[in-house]
Amino acid sequence: MDNLGRYDAIVLGAGVVGASTAWHLAQAGLSVALVDAEGPAAAASGASDGAVSVASKKPGPLARLATASLVYTRALAETGPLAQAYHPRPSYIFGTGPDETAAMDALIAKLDALGDAVRLRRDGGAGVLPGTGPGVERLLELTGEGHMPGYAAVAGYLSDPRIARIWPARVLGLDETDGSVTVNLGHQRLSAPRVIAALGTATPVLFPGLPVLPRAGQLFVTDRGQPGALPGALTSAAYLLAKTTNPAVLPRPPVVIDPLTTGQYLVGSTREDHADPTRVDFATLQQLMIRAAETWPALRARRVIRAFAGVRAAVSDSLPIVGLAPGSARITLATGFEGDGICLSAVIGREVARMATGMAPAADLLADLATLSPARFPSLQESVA
Repeated sequence: MDNLGRYDAIVLGAGVVGASTAWHLAQAGLSVALVDAEGPAAAASGASDGAVSVASKKPGPLARLATASLVYTRALAETGPLAQAYHPRPSYIFGTGPDETAAMDALIAKLDALGDAVRLRRDGGAGVLPGTGPGVERLLELTGEGHMPGYAAVAGYLSDPRIARIWPARVLGLDETDGSVTVNLGHQRLSAPRVIAALGTATPVLFPGLPVLPRAGQLFVTDRGQPGALPGALTSAAYLLAKTTNPAVLPRPPVVIDPLTTGQYLVGSTREDHADPTRVDFATLQQLMIRAAETWPALRARRVIRAFAGVRAAVSDSLPIVGLAPGSARITLATGFEGDGICLSAVIGREVARMATGMAPAADLLADLATLSPARFPSLQESVA
């Protein structure tokens, strides 16, 4: 880098996907600038439940990419940047009624097709996990998944001192020429031959044609208690249905009960089409509380100390957008992960770094990554052309 603000690569967005991409670019020997409007993990990555979950992913490309990313995350946790961030733990899927039971059957078939990275250990009633309540008719115990708070993963990726951190800095515009892209930050300009935009909900500001929309989720956190009673997250099968069904017609509210290392519980979350992180309401939280307490009765002895909303970047067809921006040869997009970014961040960061440096994606991921390309929106391509 010189005093003109020139880098080999510039990453826009210091969430978990952007931080992973910056780390992988630095590992390739490139000088990297990581830019964010507020700071690291300031948006969806900092408000996530941290589940590294294959089970919760939409069947098809996302589930296969999540499986590859889980395996790679484990490797990065052994001797790499995720050593203090990722922790293996069991996970549980519970359900009541025929719709959720059918979703659980579909999950078992999906895991069988994905190999042995995540395995079904037990399939039964509430007795599979002592402490569950009358809201559980069927319970699956899975092994192989893990937990990785977004802020911890971002901190791990940013441990590489070769990444220049630039925040708070809002991107006002991008100017692409034959040889480089100039990033206008108002008070300064940066230039690089490659730019990666991992902007989350801010994506439409710079790329207004992309069908990226905000989707909020309400959550609450309890007070502290004795940790360890619940060894892993309890996820309702309604959450699996929400990946493929209109949330407004779900038979029961989706809920995830996540035990924290502090002895607290994080419980969420809804899926609401708005961008207001301050919008929480008692009626919605009450629905979450009722189902959570029916599932894990120990919650009745806890107090709610905080209720909040996290806003995630979603895409109209429920798949992320990863690939060259329409009409660009130097700007790569990595956005729209809507709750899947924590799990996918390791492999997406690696593969986006490969794309940005002109390398082909890993052969076994090539077809699935192609389904995430912006080229799947023909009207967008035509409007840019």
